[in-house]
Amino acid sequence: MKYSNKYIIVGAGSAGCVLANKLSEDPKNSVLLIEAGPMDSSYSIKMPLAASSLFKSKKYGWGYETEPEKNLNNRTINWPRGKTLGGSSSINGMLYIRGQADDYDHWEQLGNYGWGYRDLLKYFIALENNQNHEDQFHGNFGPLWVETYQPILDASKEFLKACAEFGFKNNDDFNGTDQEGFGQYQVNIKDGKRFSAADAFLKPISNRPNLEILTNTLVEKLITLNKKVVGVKISNKKFSGVIGCSSEVILCGGSINSPQILMLSGIGPKDHLKKFRIPLIHDLSGVGQNLQDHLTVNVSYKINELKTFSELMQPFMMIKNLYEYFLKDTGLMTYPASDIGVFFKTNLNEKTPNAQIHFAPGAGEYKKNGAMRPSSGITASICNLRPDSRGHIELQSSNPGVAPKIYANYLDKEKDIKHMIEGVNKIREVFNTPTMKNIEATEIQPGPTYQTDDEIDSFVRNESLSVYHPIGTCKMGNGVECVVDQNLKVKGIEGLRVADASIFPSIISGNTNATCNVVGAKCADLILSNN
Repeated sequence: MKYSNKYIIVGAGSAGCVLANKLSEDPKNSVLLIEAGPMDSSYSIKMPLAASSLFKSKKYGWGYETEPEKNLNNRTINWPRGKTLGGSSSINGMLYIRGQADDYDHWEQLGNYGWGYRDLLKYFIALENNQNHEDQFHGNFGPLWVETYQPILDASKEFLKACAEFGFKNNDDFNGTDQEGFGQYQVNIKDGKRFSAADAFLKPISNRPNLEILTNTLVEKLITLNKKVVGVKISNKKFSGVIGCSSEVILCGGSINSPQILMLSGIGPKDHLKKFRIPLIHDLSGVGQNLQDHLTVNVSYKINELKTFSELMQPFMMIKNLYEYFLKDTGLMTYPASDIGVFFKTNLNEKTPNAQIHFAPGAGEYKKNGAMRPSSGITASICNLRPDSRGHIELQSSNPGVAPKIYANYLDKEKDIKHMIEGVNKIREVFNTPTMKNIEATEIQPGPTYQTDDEIDSFVRNESLSVYHPIGTCKMGNGVECVVDQNLKVKGIEGLRVADASIFPSIISGNTNATCNVVGAKCADLILSNN
């Protein structure tokens, strides 16, 4: 072995950055943080509106795609995952959403003591530096910058009016007492630039002598001795070999990479590992199972008079926009992926909102390289918040450089397509309000030929996409299908934990990044308190 560290963290993403910060606060703890990707120095990362240009990046992302999805007409779906400091928080849409209290209370009801909403709220508050809300739900002194994005375009203001006209209730804080309603999103953007987990938690403390950060370094597998993890095998341009660990290794690679590393290390479903001649260390059938993700579909309208992204990104205007951005950190290029949100119930039987809208004053289609080609219009993207369908991750090869296979298994349950259809119908009603008629909103996707439920069903299967919220593949809990316990320890293995979205037992009602920060913080507390 090369040398020994007390703690090794695999993955400098939304959870890993927080964990590295917390564990290295004590100078007695030596912490090694290993990231497969490079430094996050690209302007495409810092510039909020450039986020979509990173969705198929092979330099700053893993470039994942699902296997052909049988319920989406055998389409492969793009699954961008960050591969740089900050992980997916360096390529995401920058929205700050916590989900609903019921989401976490459900986790606790499944047997995960200490993971209820009241337990986790203190972490959300402690991590947050909120610029707009000062109350019992928010923190104003934490490292993570959170603000309500301003100023929004006139097209977005008209959509807000239409939501009120339709009858949705106004909600200026989706992370407060109640998630339901319409309003502006809170975002992780500071001074016109993306504020990732690396910006918040890692860069301010990167000079600590007891913290070492390795970038461009792939963790190939875990090294175990008598079912105890004692190190990791890594490879980079300078070194290939084993680094020892005297206390714990914590996997923070996310819902694809964490189960992949476990399986490559001989921890996972016995029969699957046997197929690739990987020596079995521990038979853990739940590794890679329980995969969940949010599916979304874009409903777009062309409008008259008001400017959208398309008009504002014409060559002459782009020169002005870039000038504003690089000289003043203001203007269109500071825009997040979505500025307006709506959380609503698609039918009267739902107790809490089961659908989310990401609205943007723009429209377009994705090019083959993953970037968005803008077109004139506005878009409301409808997302089913709590899908019943479950997928899985499996190995494609025993070579750690080969991506695993992703089977999202979207729309496998009838309820999921039903809620998507209901959501499309609901948003069409919003676009049928007098406010939208005043700006001559004309539907361009799916278009007027799609009217019946069967026709909308076809539209969803042809056009829906991932919102990039994969979770659950190292499920936390007590059942035989669970991979980690409530202390995030991998079952049957000593010296190993997982702390990322893969431990979520069930998907939360909204964007997942803020919760990953909390998972990292709680994991640090569990470790430091010897739980």
